[in-house]
Order: sequence, then C-alpha cells, then structure tokens
Amino acid sequence: MSTAAAEQVLASDTAAPYPVPEAIRLVVWDLDDTFWDGTLSEAGMAWREDRAEIVRALSRRGIVNSICSKNDPEPVQDVLRRHGMDGFFIFPSVSWDPKGPRLATLVEAVQLRPQTILFIDDNAGNRAEAAHFVPGLQVADETLVDHLLDNPRLAGKPDAAMARLAQYRVLERRQTDLSRSSGDTAAFLRESGITVEIEHDFAGHEDRAVELINRTNQLNFTKRRLPEDAEAARAELGALLSRHTIQAGILRVRDRYGDYGYCGLYIQACDQSNERPYLLHFAFSCRILGMGVETWLYRQLGRPILHIRGEVLTDVSADAREIDWVSARRPGDAVQASDEPRRFAYVLARGGCDMRALSHYFAAVSERIVDEAAAVRNGAVMHTSSALLAVHAIDGAPPGLVQDAAALGYLPEDFTSLIASPPAGPGLWLLNLFFDVPIPVLRHRATGALIPASRPGAVGQDLQNLARPDGGGIDPALLAHVRRCFDILGPMADDVFCAALHRILSRAPQDARVFIVLANEQARKPDGTPRILEAMRHRNALTAQAARGFPAVELLAPARFMSAEALANLPTPHHYDRLVYFAMFKHIMACCPSPSPAP
Repeated sequence: MSTAAAEQVLASDTAAPYPVPEAIRLVVWDLDDTFWDGTLSEAGMAWREDRAEIVRALSRRGIVNSICSKNDPEPVQDVLRRHGMDGFFIFPSVSWDPKGPRLATLVEAVQLRPQTILFIDDNAGNRAEAAHFVPGLQVADETLVDHLLDNPRLAGKPDAAMARLAQYRVLERRQTDLSRSSGDTAAFLRESGITVEIEHDFAGHEDRAVELINRTNQLNFTKRRLPEDAEAARAELGALLSRHTIQAGILRVRDRYGDYGYCGLYIQACDQSNERPYLLHFAFSCRILGMGVETWLYRQLGRPILHIRGEVLTDVSADAREIDWVSARRPGDAVQASDEPRRFAYVLARGGCDMRALSHYFAAVSERIVDEAAAVRNGAVMHTSSALLAVHAIDGAPPGLVQDAAALGYLPEDFTSLIASPPAGPGLWLLNLFFDVPIPVLRHRATGALIPASRPGAVGQDLQNLARPDGGGIDPALLAHVRRCFDILGPMADDVFCAALHRILSRAPQDARVFIVLANEQARKPDGTPRILEAMRHRNALTAQAARGFPAVELLAPARFMSAEALANLPTPHHYDRLVYFAMFKHIMACCPSPSPAP
C-alpha cells in the first residue's frame, strides 16, 4: 500500500477501495511540529500537554508509544524528563540519521508486525522513507493526532495499570543489555534467569488466551483461530478445555529484568486415535522471541505432533540448541529456585488413556515420563496396560504365549514393562487398572498363562464373541487359532485380579510412591438422578483389598477432586475435566516432599 493510501485509510476506516488497516499496538512519534509545536534545535519548541495526555491515554489502553526524531538526544531527554514523560516511550530513537533504517531497527526490537505500528510525522519525505524501509507500516501526518483517541484502530483495551507499557520497558532493558553483551547470546540468556510458570487453570485468563490464539502470528505455529466475537470465542475455548482428552497450559515468563506476563499457551489433544499427543494451539507473544521458551516447552511436552501452518520465526523441531537457560516454576507455586532438584527420577503411568492426562503435569518435576497406556492398533484399542501383562513382564512371558498372542494383535513389547525392572532413584507410579475386571480372559493351553482378550474391536474383531458357538462373525481363521490355542474363561476372576495387582505392587522399590486412581462410582440415570455403579464399587473394593500391606500406596478416589455438582454432571462416568487430573497432580506433589539439593 502506498503512503497516501495508508494515510487515507487511517483517516477513515471506510475509505474504499483500500483494505482496512489492523488495530494499532504501537505509535511512533516524530517530535518537532508533531508531538510538540516548533523545532527543538532552533529553540522554538512549545510543549503540548494535550499531546502528552494522548500518550498517557493510549498507554492506559495498552497501546505503547515510541519516538523516531531527528534531534540531539540529550535535549530531548531533558524536555521529556522535565514534563514527566520520559518513561512513556519505549526504544526511543533520537539522532540525525535517516529515519527509515532506524524505524526498521525499532520494528525488529519491539517484535511487532509493521501492520500494527503507526508512524506519525509532519514531513512527507520521512513518511515515504518509512513506508519504503518498513513495508506494511501504517503512516500518517500530524493532522491525525487530534483524532487518535477517537479512531477505532486505537481503541485498545483497558490497561489502567499500564502493564503492557511495563512489559515493554522490561523488554527494552533486556535488549539493551543483550546489545552490550560480547555476542554470546547463550551466555546472556543463562545470566538472565528465565523462568516459566505453566498455569493449567485458565479461569481468569480466558481473554488473554483468546488474544494469543487470534492475534499472534509470528510465533503462532498452528494458526487455528477462535471466533472474532469475544463471547463466542470464550465459549468455544471453554468447550475445548472441558474435554477430558485435552491438556493445556498458559505460560507466564519472568527473568531478572522483570515479568513479561502471560505470553504463551499450548492446547494439545491426547486421545486413542493417536499414540502421541498433537498440538491444536501453540502460540506465543513476540515479546519473548529469542528466549527459546517455545522450543523448551515443545521438549517439555515430549515433542508432540505439530503441524505448522504458514511462516513462523522458530523451528522447534530442528532447533538443536541445548535450552539450559530456562527453568520451570511448579504450577501454583510463587517461587521455585532454578537449581531445585527434580522430585522424581521417573514417573510410570500405566492404565487407561486418562493416565496421560495425569502424567502430563509431571514433566517439569521428573527426569523421565514412561507412558504404558492402552495402545491403539488398526483403529481399535488393545488392552496392553492390563495387570496380567505386567505380571508376564515381571515373571517372563513364555515364548509360545507371545507367538500365539500375535494373531490377536499383541506385540512382543506388550509383555514388557518398567514395573519389571524399575530404574534407580525416587520414582512415582500412577496406576489405573479397574478396567481389567470386565475384560474377557484367555488361558493359553500350552502354558496355562492368562492374557486379556483385549477390548471389543481389537484387530477389527469383537473378541467378546469368541465364546459364542458361531464365533459372532469373527474371521474363521482367527477363530480357529484362538480355539486351538486358548481357553475362553470370561471376565477376570476377583482372585486373579487381586493376585496380579499384589504382584505388581510388590515390585515397587522402597523409594517409589504408588498412587492408584480408582473408578468413579457415580453416574446419572436418564432422568438426571444419580445412581451408584455397583460394579465400579466392587472393583474399587478389590483394589483396596490388594493394596493392603503396602504403606507407600495411596488410593485416589476421583470424587475427592470434584465438586458434587461436577460429579453429578459428568458426561461419561470415567472421563473427567482436565482440572480434576490437575487437582490429583497437586495432591500427589503435596504428598511427595522435594529432595534436598546435592551439597
């Protein structure tokens, strides 16, 4: 867009045929005959308090201000200081050098898109030069100044505390020190003391989350957007975050220069259709560009599937740097020393897919997360997290069993588990095995070993139909193999379940804590009234029976971590809001004291 076109659109948002410009986030002021009357170097300057009030008003709207002026810097600083305005301009550029290159440097420093920046100058040559050196920059002459506060592109949003200005002042101090460093960026970052706090409860942060999703571009990796209507956007975000398969966090970044506020978020899905979680939203404010926070977070999340749309300024997959300058604050904690040791050498999560929703929160406090959740193969669930298979891992599965079970969809690694050989160091076991009880059990005729018949639909067949005389439509070759190699016993017997769980718990080292997530015992009738799930109550009783005598084991009843209203309104009996798992995480952390730092 030409300079004249940009000015015409700014004067009126309806000025066709030019495109309507974006909302302004930064105003860059010329000084002489623009911010004040007259020329400072010629001793003819007259201060304009009304212009100063415009800058203050913009700051209270969350719109920051800067300066690009041809003057001597010391007199300008003296004038601004004398009128109490020296703290309202970020990255001021005052010199006799051409303005175009200086504006390009300013845009790079503030890390904003040129389309969100307005440059005001009374000189047409300066405006043309600015538009040439910074394509996309919005420009205007001094006649627009008196109408700035009425222009819808500068409406901003309430920021009475001028928090955005304070955050950019932090960025300014940091960039100034970086420019003075010896060129060793990594050393500078290590000295900066960057900490990240991941808040998993979005209550009170909904508007900021919407802004990050809808307004960030250069560090928005998926570029999925929410509705432009604020209420609709909050509603869609809330519905997304309420799904039990969703893991999410909003990031607050600090360093020794100050607080950058909430400037990043991730929302990822973890469901049975994908063995790895995948990122739906992964977006960051450019004010933390260059810190490596986005790469650090991507690794913290275990490198989930990320489909990048459009251009981004960081390649988190290919970044080979060791991001050793970022440390995590534990969720909900006000302070965490950057050298605090990890709570756990490893976290083992074994059970249903919801164990991923719980283990996810331990990434910042554990050296290693081991996921032994149920597997999905050929579009169907394989019950590979069964207690029976864990016992085979402990005792060693007979080779003949592994070979004959392959026809059912089992792989050799399904008969292995970290439970068999726990690593050294303090460990945390998260178990959820109540789904074992109703699964049909097969007894291997050659060895007498038991395995689950997996879940309905395994390898495209309903193995629960094996007991039917006609095989229930199961592939004849598979049916013949199963009937030749296995006896069909029906649901797992209570004593078999208790013995298997007891065998598992006996393998837990002395320095490992074990938490077993129980089944939810309450559901809703069609008329909305609550009902007790007797089968789940029975499974919980079996679990409690098997866990007796193991003081390091604690049973977690989901109802402890939900309000009565939330419990009564569960969409399904065994899938909970992600914050239920976060509450479990906080409880577990409170039960596991932090180790003392090494001397």
